Amino acid sequence: MSIQSKKLQVLGVLAENLSNPQPQVVQSGLIANKLEMSLKDTCQLLKIMHEMGVVVSDLEGQSSLITREGLNSLAHN
Repeated sequence: MSIQSKKLQVLGVLAENLSNPQPQVVQSGLIANKLEMSLKDTCQLLKIMHEMGVVVSDLEGQSSLITREGLNSLAHN
């Protein structure tokens, strides 16, 4: 699976969180489990996505939220 498709899948998981009445940060372990990725790879990908501005995550990439730019990116793919 390409990195681009993994990014889109991560954005999809984070976008699903927005349907909750009170969206909370999403833990990297949850994303890793849903996408069947290692936690280490998931955290690394989230850090890269944070630098791109499509997610906001903590310094370790342990919890994240999607940004408007991330939603736009998801909508255009």
